[in-house]
Amino acid sequence: MKLFIDCTVSKKATVSLFDDKGKTVAKEEANEPLVAIDKLLKKTTTKLEDLDEISSHPGPGSFTGLRVGSAVAQAINFALGRTVKPPKLKYK
Repeated sequence: MKLFIDCTVSKKATVSLFDDKGKTVAKEEANEPLVAIDKLLKKTTTKLEDLDEISSHPGPGSFTGLRVGSAVAQAINFALGRTVKPPKLKYK
């Protein structure tokens, strides 16, 4: 399972949970990403340890929003003892 954090929209955090095939299992929105993650995990009865990957939206978006999403993803991965992969950026 993959947890994806999107904080690109001002004052709104969207958190999505995907299965191994990339299909959306659940989605939650809140003003704060940690609140949205907590609601999503409780709604789906998923534990953080069950997640294979935790990542955030690489942009474009507001600088602060991107930093918040990235910091939350890095903090959770660090707490679980995982290494954090940098986002794959696509340039034209």
